[in-house]
Amino acid sequence: MFKNILIAASFILMTNSSSFAQTTFNTVKTGHTVSFSVPDYMSRTTGINDVSFLQFKSIPKDVYTFMIEDSKVELDIVEMKFNTAMDFYEFFIKDFLISEKKRKVNTPVSFSKDDVNYVQTELTYYDKDSKFEIYYNITIAETAGYFYQILSYTSEENSVNVKADLTALGSSLKEINCP
Repeated sequence: MFKNILIAASFILMTNSSSFAQTTFNTVKTGHTVSFSVPDYMSRTTGINDVSFLQFKSIPKDVYTFMIEDSKVELDIVEMKFNTAMDFYEFFIKDFLISEKKRKVNTPVSFSKDDVNYVQTELTYYDKDSKFEIYYNITIAETAGYFYQILSYTSEENSVNVKADLTALGSSLKEINCP
């Protein structure tokens, strides 16, 4: 009998223990949804860049795109403060492919569209392994909470066929339900 009472008392204490110590929890919002307009000849892929959150390719057109996102909150935590998309672009471009031969960066163009600030440019360099010029279409997009790097590349010779599409892709960012 004593054993049954002890078991019952233990059960009651276990089920009511949460009423003795109430812990307050805070809601932390993470993640967000973005959309891009991607040419129909490109498909989702992996393996282009290890830190990107989206990657696309077209083998027949020999063109590749990857996108990297940087949360402004996380950048602030590591004491990297950028006031504008141009500030972020200048920080990024100064070291991007800096050691490549014949590296040429065009003058960046800044504009705003649908509450997103953009900086777009083009970069070319000579790739010694491929033995031809590589073309990059580079976009930095700034929203209220994030910076995005949208980088597309192909051969410089092929760039005339896809340049307009890559420029349009870079400036098509839309954030949906962003915290």
